[in-house]
Amino acid sequence: MDTIKNLNLNEEILNLEAVTTEHIKTITKTLEKKYLTFRKHKLENSSKLTLYSTFKTDHNLENYLVFIKDPYKRKCLSRLRVSNHNLQIEIGRYQNILREERLCKICNSGEVENEIHLLLSCKAYEQSRANLRSSLENASSDEINLNSQTLSADLMKSTDSEIIIKLSKFVYSCFKQRLKYPETRNAD
Repeated sequence: MDTIKNLNLNEEILNLEAVTTEHIKTITKTLEKKYLTFRKHKLENSSKLTLYSTFKTDHNLENYLVFIKDPYKRKCLSRLRVSNHNLQIEIGRYQNILREERLCKICNSGEVENEIHLLLSCKAYEQSRANLRSSLENASSDEINLNSQTLSADLMKSTDSEIIIKLSKFVYSCFKQRLKYPETRNAD
């Protein structure tokens, strides 16, 4: 009953015995709208979910959770998507390092080590990235523009199982390669 009062639905429902299926549907829709508004606000005002907010526009089960059978690859992709990883952009938060100073210690490019850096430009993953690009060129899907500035978001929001699986293999490979670098050992 408290939930009903908090949603200002108590005028409509005077007692629990009077609750109908229509009331439940109304309550459910109201809760869903409030949650989506809350979620949108959190995403827009989060410094942590920068990449996630570029591709996650709806609220549904992600295809990659079904398509990727290998739990390690699925976990790596999930971690990258929601910024739950050990890239400098994330671990620098806990060391009070300014965002613009969370530089990649692997390639020393002077770029911030974030998800987009890992996906598109870190020199440490050039061979893996070349393999991914080559395999994507051979993919049957037209939803990915390999020369696009939005490539990282395009890859993340892809619904093509072939692309999703290839992306998960790439991300897994990158996370595995990171373990070889002493610069990242105390971070991983």
